[in-house]
Amino acid sequence: MRIAKLEIENFRGIRQGEVRFSPHTVLVGPNNCGKTTVIEALALLFGRDRMIRRLTEHDFFGSNPQPADRIRLIATVIGFEGDDPTQYLDWFRDDRGIVKWWNPANGSVIPTRDDPEWNLACQIAFAARFDRPSLEVETLRYFHDDDAVGDVFAEENATMFSSRLIRDIGFFLVPAARTWDRTVSFGSELFRRVVAAGEGQPSESVLSERDRLRAPQETLEADERLAPIVERLNQELGGFFRTAPTLHLRVTATDSDGLLESVVSHYAHEGANFPLPARRHGSGLLSLQHLLLLLQFGRMRAESDEGFWMALEEPELHVPPALQRRLVHRIQALSRQTFVSTHSPMVAALADPQGVEVLRNENGVLTSVPLLSSTLPAATPNSVRKLFQVNRVETIAAVMHEFVLVPEGRTDYEWLGLLIRAVDLHQGWAEADECRFDAFIGVIPTHDGAVINTVEAIAPLHPRVIAIVDGDAEGVGYAGALEATGSPNSGIIVRWPDGQMLEDIVGWIVEADAGACLSAMQLHPPPATAADLIARLKHDDRATHGLKKDTLSYEMIAGAIGANEACCARARSLLNAITDVATGVANPLFVSDGPHPSIWIFQP
Repeated sequence: MRIAKLEIENFRGIRQGEVRFSPHTVLVGPNNCGKTTVIEALALLFGRDRMIRRLTEHDFFGSNPQPADRIRLIATVIGFEGDDPTQYLDWFRDDRGIVKWWNPANGSVIPTRDDPEWNLACQIAFAARFDRPSLEVETLRYFHDDDAVGDVFAEENATMFSSRLIRDIGFFLVPAARTWDRTVSFGSELFRRVVAAGEGQPSESVLSERDRLRAPQETLEADERLAPIVERLNQELGGFFRTAPTLHLRVTATDSDGLLESVVSHYAHEGANFPLPARRHGSGLLSLQHLLLLLQFGRMRAESDEGFWMALEEPELHVPPALQRRLVHRIQALSRQTFVSTHSPMVAALADPQGVEVLRNENGVLTSVPLLSSTLPAATPNSVRKLFQVNRVETIAAVMHEFVLVPEGRTDYEWLGLLIRAVDLHQGWAEADECRFDAFIGVIPTHDGAVINTVEAIAPLHPRVIAIVDGDAEGVGYAGALEATGSPNSGIIVRWPDGQMLEDIVGWIVEADAGACLSAMQLHPPPATAADLIARLKHDDRATHGLKKDTLSYEMIAGAIGANEACCARARSLLNAITDVATGVANPLFVSDGPHPSIWIFQP
């Protein structure tokens, strides 16, 4: 079984939203888009009671719930083998769930099966209300029938969701905050459950160690330094008690439970003679030990044909990139269904593109769009294929921003990235030194001058796509074509001045202090003027010192710009001006193109 869809109402920062899940889903998006809220909603629906934290008014959208306000979460569960409800009486009968059917084509849930491709489904819900007299939040998990049932908190309006079914599902959450040093010890409930599931209770070893600790060969109280103190104390005790109690010092409570509680996990690297306790190791090991132990529990459940769903926040925490691939693949291999939230484009890129959900939250309305809704058709141009195959990491990184910028080609993408880095590496504490571009705008690695195709491919993934094109005849044509079709969806097209392209803009930046900046570039031969530099950047004939597509030279030029105060300030002003255009703020470096209000032209 697996969850096909989650509907959210009035929970935390989400007034209303819906997310569809694949067997292995990765949630990406900007900060505060709702990734953590989705994971916590799943925990409220399917987590054991100890997993669920106490709710307050702040868990309701708007933080001020009125008597009629409700948090409502509805999950659609599918994957009932054979799609025969009579084979799943724990789920479908008079005092359980209602038989429904899942339409995978559009994500709807229907009461009757009109198509053999539809899947048997059951809907589980969670509701919460704030009781003002008691100042407490009342919660309820139940089988969802339909919205006509009324208030589920009214008597006999809801059928409770069995706690046994929750145990059978086996939902486990690994939160982002994971620095447990007692995970692999009997002080951890998870470890005890793994031991019990694998029938690994070391009872004979524990009893033997208990007996040894009860009567050690060399006792602490017999130590020559302690013995005088202990002897005097025993004499004093004999004066107060007829039984003359004597003091004995032991390292545990000397019962089996006390012994188990005192066990602490230690780790030894490279066969070291003395292992160190977990808390003395790095955060990477501490973070991983809980996750890996949970995977072992999942393996045992799978071997027993029991369910195992894992929700994991930020698997990249404390794990180097080289191990992230292995970690993500192991999670997917050992879990029937996984839900991963991440800020790492690299982690997201490891998943099937159809399982990567791009979340967006606009004024409390959550939307979720898959990176790819289906396999790319055979006719898909290479420029678009590269976005989702070769440059998937860069594409995912871009759509996680508030705005997405589609440049005209790959060279423009590289130049923008170099200018961003040059400016960011030379920031000061003054507000005027701040560059806002990279915090708000993600740049798409456009290929082959396919700006129109790229805009069309990215627009379904993001509500605010911006195109930036050259001022030559080709670029003007792109701008006109985009405007005519209403693309991009933001209605904003940035264009360089007539006849100019990004290489001209690099020259304009250098002109802020041409003499010093050009001499610092270490190009051979050194360009005599900014105009000379522009000319060489525009052609790729190496015999005449052309620099087009010469990545090493680009980095030298960008480095010289960043190191020069005047040039760096000019580059910063350009990037901030583009940010202003994106956010709707007037900036003197860009003017609207009169009869074409969606086109903004750079005027240096």
